[in-house]
Amino acid sequence: MRLFALSVVQGRLDFYARIQNGEHIRNIKDAEGNKMTDPNYELIGMVTTYRDLSQLEGGANLYDTNVGYSLTTDNLPTEVTRLLSYTACLTTTQVFEVFESFLKNILSELVAQNPNLSQVLKLPNTYTTFQDVRNEISHIQGAGNKGFIKALRKVSPFFKQHESNNIWNKNMSHWFDLIAHIRNLVVHSRLVTNPQFDRYIKEAHRKALFDQHFTISENGMTKKIELTPYQAHALTHYIFEYAHLIYKGLSIDFSIELDFDFKKATI
Repeated sequence: MRLFALSVVQGRLDFYARIQNGEHIRNIKDAEGNKMTDPNYELIGMVTTYRDLSQLEGGANLYDTNVGYSLTTDNLPTEVTRLLSYTACLTTTQVFEVFESFLKNILSELVAQNPNLSQVLKLPNTYTTFQDVRNEISHIQGAGNKGFIKALRKVSPFFKQHESNNIWNKNMSHWFDLIAHIRNLVVHSRLVTNPQFDRYIKEAHRKALFDQHFTISENGMTKKIELTPYQAHALTHYIFEYAHLIYKGLSIDFSIELDFDFKKATI
């Protein structure tokens, strides 16, 4: 699993520490064939160029953007941390999207088996097939799946009871809403925060949930979300446990065996 790979990468960074200490220099030579004596040098350098697709007349067609990237032994620890954080955030986003599909599927299957729920949930029409319900249920999804969570509160007393009263002693839906906001930052702004998000996490309960997993790094005027592989692993567990709470609640409230074969509602 990709997350497992993330979780073990941190333990393999001794190599980078050795680079920082210059332990490998005895095997490195410069362009003239002389042994390197300075441990701080460029490992990878890249520049961004482009070609003009409309330049049919030919001629020189490779333009410089003056944008480049340099990975050196000086900035290696910082870059490793940054890239691990970025990969951890992307992984969490993918897990969130799998959960989102699970939530839509399990509600659709439930309504298909109990058509009277169409009126309870105020769906535009009443359908009895899974696919028809799934096509319609997006009308109540809402931003960050808030509509789906409201629907669960309506139809599942068990979920409503344990949404906050659980082993973690936290409102799991508040936590899930925070992850939905983080997901938007990952997908739409490359982890860069904005004034709306800054205001969002000023609320005391949100700030406490945010600080449990995330930090914010600042570089000039830019502020970015940071996440360690360890915390990404913890977030994945929380999402799975939230999914199990929903599954268990619907199973109990609708008298379905806990091992019922929700083939379409797997996560």
